Amino acid sequence: MTVAVTDHREMLDRILQDHGLRPENLELVPDVQAWCHKNGIDESSPNRQAKCLLKHDGTCHIVMLNRLSDDLIARGKDGMFVNGFMSVVEKLDTDIKYLAHLMLHEVACYILRTTEQEPRDTWAFERVARYAI
Repeated sequence: MTVAVTDHREMLDRILQDHGLRPENLELVPDVQAWCHKNGIDESSPNRQAKCLLKHDGTCHIVMLNRLSDDLIARGKDGMFVNGFMSVVEKLDTDIKYLAHLMLHEVACYILRTTEQEPRDTWAFERVARYAI
């Protein structure tokens, strides 16, 4: 099964707006790595689900896949599990919760001004329940 991210744009826009961003800060694309290469941005992962680009003027642009397969979602959860989030990954028990976490993880790049995965995941896990039940 596949999650059509565009079907959940209202939730994604609310997450953005709650954190001082606009819907225009998010671009949904069929392939994040291809988008990065086309725009001169280094991206080595062919399975990248989303990427936050912090601009020199303090703004950001988030690029996210427009469709998430079960396999991609499972890989994303496995990555979080390996990075020490074993006790909270199980809370992402629906595709919507996973999508909310993915969006929050990218927003955390902007809010926390870091590309470090652990603080962004922690920040995102603390906020998922506000957007997905």
